[in-house]
Amino acid sequence: MTIALRIICSFALSLCIALLGQTRAANAQQEPLIKPTEEHKLLQKDVGTWDATLTIWPMEGAEPMESKGTEKNELLEGGLWLASRFEGDAGGMKFAGIGTTGYDPVEKKYVGTWVDSMTPHLMLTKGEYDKATETFTGTAEGRDSFSRQSYTAKIIAKYIGDDTRTFEMHMPGENGKHFKMMEIRYKRRAE
Repeated sequence: MTIALRIICSFALSLCIALLGQTRAANAQQEPLIKPTEEHKLLQKDVGTWDATLTIWPMEGAEPMESKGTEKNELLEGGLWLASRFEGDAGGMKFAGIGTTGYDPVEKKYVGTWVDSMTPHLMLTKGEYDKATETFTGTAEGRDSFSRQSYTAKIIAKYIGDDTRTFEMHMPGENGKHFKMMEIRYKRRAE
């Protein structure tokens, strides 16, 4: 390779590297194509670490079982999705779960997913938020791990100030009517 050709190749390589760097810098400064809506901004309220007290009624009329846990929530880059990780104890066994929550602007509903260490099935949630009562109400579509039958649970999540919130899940009982199967009381940890 001649010296002239080496110089030209070296210049071309340097030019490509410089242009690539400028393109990346320009892309980093661009606004995201999809911006969070006002509904997405509500997800910010859940960001942080929360201490949780769970009360579970394994069946209608059963004595409640109580346990403790911790939930850590963060917004993904772009602010469209809240990612949650829950760790705790359920009936003396370690328990872990991961959820996502976002807002679907086409359906005009909050949507989510849930998976955990005790269930081999994905749960899908969908609901609405009432600003006046600071309450989410919706449904959770899942499958019973033992009977393998699909179910639709009712879910209610309520904010009580900035540092306290509750979550309830009401499952269909044997008579077809929903009963409160779980309640979680959350307190935000001071950062």
